[in-house]
Amino acid sequence: MKKLNRLFLILLCLLLVSCKSLVQDISKSGPELVVLNAKVLTVDTTHPRAEAFAVQAGKFIQVGSNNEIQQLIRENTKVIDAQGKTIIPGLNDAHIHMVRAGMYWQYELRLDETMKLEDILHLIRERAQNTPKGTWILTLGGWHPSQIKEGRMPTLAELDQAAPNHPVYIQALRDVGQMNSFAIEKSGITASTTLPAGVSISKDINGQFNGLIKGFNGQVLALKQFPKLSLDEKIEGLVLAMKDFNQAGLTSVGETFGIGVDEGDYDILFEAWRRKRMSVRVGLHFPTVNYKDAQKWIANSAKGQSDEMLLLNGLGEGVLNAVGDGYFAKQFPISNDAKEELRQIIALGVPNKINFQFHATLETTMNDMLDSLEAVDQKTSIKDMRVTFLHAEQITPAIMARMKKLGMGLQMQNRQSLGSDVMKTNWGDRAIDIPPVKSVYQSGLPLAGGTDGTTSSSYRPFISLHWLISGKNWRGDVVRPTQKLSREEALQIYTHGGAWFTWEENKKGTIAKNRLADFVVLDKDYLTIPEDEIRFIKPLMTVVGGRVVYESKTP
Repeated sequence: MKKLNRLFLILLCLLLVSCKSLVQDISKSGPELVVLNAKVLTVDTTHPRAEAFAVQAGKFIQVGSNNEIQQLIRENTKVIDAQGKTIIPGLNDAHIHMVRAGMYWQYELRLDETMKLEDILHLIRERAQNTPKGTWILTLGGWHPSQIKEGRMPTLAELDQAAPNHPVYIQALRDVGQMNSFAIEKSGITASTTLPAGVSISKDINGQFNGLIKGFNGQVLALKQFPKLSLDEKIEGLVLAMKDFNQAGLTSVGETFGIGVDEGDYDILFEAWRRKRMSVRVGLHFPTVNYKDAQKWIANSAKGQSDEMLLLNGLGEGVLNAVGDGYFAKQFPISNDAKEELRQIIALGVPNKINFQFHATLETTMNDMLDSLEAVDQKTSIKDMRVTFLHAEQITPAIMARMKKLGMGLQMQNRQSLGSDVMKTNWGDRAIDIPPVKSVYQSGLPLAGGTDGTTSSSYRPFISLHWLISGKNWRGDVVRPTQKLSREEALQIYTHGGAWFTWEENKKGTIAKNRLADFVVLDKDYLTIPEDEIRFIKPLMTVVGGRVVYESKTP
């Protein structure tokens, strides 16, 4: 026992000497970065406001007043005078499809903030003037005609006039897409082309394909005609997408690949990470369609295989083909066979506490999945696995109660911003006040914000924050009259709230000592700006791990 006590004292002394040495080193060299004269919204409940902070080795080392932080400045310290600007923690879109977006990002023309048809045509003309003739101009969702004054798609003639020498394909969400004449010719699609299930095309008076494609799988048809890219080209596209995500204020995302991404395309993300080209932190989930696939991915997704930029977190959002749902007008219960296979898949993940994230929109889907989850939990607890429902527009208080007993969490996205008309058509009165973000927040269930971008919604986080706070869709209609969050609540779920889902709540999401130094300097004050202007807030600077990854060229 005396030997053990002596060994403990030796180790304690070594630790104290090491800590003292570290303090002396920091004191001598000073922090790498100091930010002064800011309105810092820390999202730290113990210290919610600050004026300044210091960063060393990618982490916040002190947060406090200007006087406190100024004392740390040394000769080599970079000092940023925020001039009273608001600073928030880096934003975390907990559910998005960044890798899929990155594949064609170099060709993407985003229409996320357009207000009228002329805005769209102006952007197309501008892109055509700045790219070589014959280069594709693509918009793969993220907007909808309901957001613009005219309430319609651009026509074939309008696209031809805007970009006669470029193939153009403009897609609204996943509902409808319009090609121009150059794209029709280049695509090879004709009136007799075999179409994917659920897809239809329109024809002109002569019976010829006129470029209009309708249906959820319309993008699958169109994608076949787009440029064939090498791995290096796809990596560059992903890097470009990450830069635009940084410009929007995003420092972390939850990635679930999604439709249009094949298993071979996963290397796009892995290789970007190996080459140290990442500027957005990624919590990664592998989609799988059956028990056999689950075995393979679980073997490669054990919690702990990670670094601060890429975390292999688990399986999702599609974990089983039979449990997918959407804005269906009717409830579709999951079959007993599918529920049993789902139970087996969940049980596979128990030993390594694999996180599962389930696409779940309809009430029946959530209840049936909960049956499978509860069956596993009766034998072995799943409460530490942080199983998650995604979307959950039709969640009820009873479902929330069942989830809470299982230690589950929820990620809710602003798909309603652009999809409220479809929800109202299919769900009637039930489309009012959903998803119930306020009720979920008050329930105590872990909750994260996001977009499900870039096709099903805009990836821009301030559009989603505006939706959470105002209860309005993009057009300005109030679609959630009582289910609104305060500005502070919305910011919490878009920062620290999202960190829970990757076991990082003690690492990131707040501006606090020893947390990862991810933060955003804003052009307007998030807390006081008129509510409807929140969606137009623009970052002036975005920092990931103390490294500036975006800085506005205009003050």
